[in-house]
Amino acid sequence: MRVAKLTLEQGLFRLNRLTAVLSWLLPVSGVMMAIALVGTSTIDGMRALPSVMAPAAILGVIAALLAIILSSMWLSRANANLRAAGRNLKHGAVMAWLWTFVPVAGLFKPYDVMREIWRESVLHDGQITGQDTATLPQWWGAWLVAMIGMNLSNRAGIEATEFGRFVLVPVVAVAGFAACILLRSLVRTVNHAQASLAQAAVFA
Repeated sequence: MRVAKLTLEQGLFRLNRLTAVLSWLLPVSGVMMAIALVGTSTIDGMRALPSVMAPAAILGVIAALLAIILSSMWLSRANANLRAAGRNLKHGAVMAWLWTFVPVAGLFKPYDVMREIWRESVLHDGQITGQDTATLPQWWGAWLVAMIGMNLSNRAGIEATEFGRFVLVPVVAVAGFAACILLRSLVRTVNHAQASLAQAAVFA
């Protein structure tokens, strides 16, 4: 896989388009996955409203997969934009995209990629506050809770227990939704910060 080598202006235009899509896709996918998780959990041996929730679950999975793919593309483009602006980065644009799909490494490498993008993009913006910076670990913590919880809930028998129905599934649903909302905030903030890169490059 090769990341298209674009001028900084072209790269920023693509990043802006990806940000625009993710701005609505992330919250939508978070809501749909939460509804699918809670609505299709086993209650007293029966599936709750299967005729209604089964399509919601399918759409939720599709929306989540699309959000993951576009978020990975966003990471790659944001990384490539920084390189086009002359920043030295540890991660390459290709691996910024691929780390999400690598077993085990996908649990921590995408966070490293985003943290590097955040540092090189956002921390150059004097308007960013400490509260904004705290969003980064909060996002990844929520994502890990959602992923680990989902893996546990998929194990045979756990979802049907009281712990699974009333603790694990709701926690996964809330954590997944929170991760989507926090990532949306990070994406929009980085996109805003990188919008100034072209102007900074002109006057460098």
